[in-house]
Amino acid sequence: MQFKFTNPEVRQRQPGLNGWHVLVACVLFFAAVFAINAALIYSAISTHSGVVASEPFRKGLFYNDRILADERQRRLNWLDTLTIDRAGRVALTITSADGRPIPGLNVVATVGRPSTSREDVKLNLTAGTAGHYEAQAKPLAAGSWIVSIEARVSAELAEPIFRARRRIWIAS
Repeated sequence: MQFKFTNPEVRQRQPGLNGWHVLVACVLFFAAVFAINAALIYSAISTHSGVVASEPFRKGLFYNDRILADERQRRLNWLDTLTIDRAGRVALTITSADGRPIPGLNVVATVGRPSTSREDVKLNLTAGTAGHYEAQAKPLAAGSWIVSIEARVSAELAEPIFRARRRIWIAS
């Protein structure tokens, strides 16, 4: 039997995987996971438009009908001019492509924030002079607002003849 005596003061480096290698590999792995997650979270937050559809399945079923309605509206070639002041006065003018006003429509506007529906206000705009419609909402706070407009020939029709959606900014 042979005994090999080594000096305990002198350590020899053993080849292969040791504790430092495992630690560095774990730290690099989790750093890569966190970096990828951060990139995906940033991408998701920065590209979200804030538009959320209520009843997305039902709306998806009628998607082709919506495309046809958009084509009908495009053929009408109506133009709208929307103004909203900080006091909440909503004024809308709808004209044909040649500038003639479009009177006699039932116009409903929804004014709300882009990120939540808690502040949404639905307004029935009353017809004023030819092609001019207006309503009074509560005073609007500063910031970004979305205005959705639907105009129908009569209140009984389910499908609007004209739709518009505008994002406005109320300055402080």
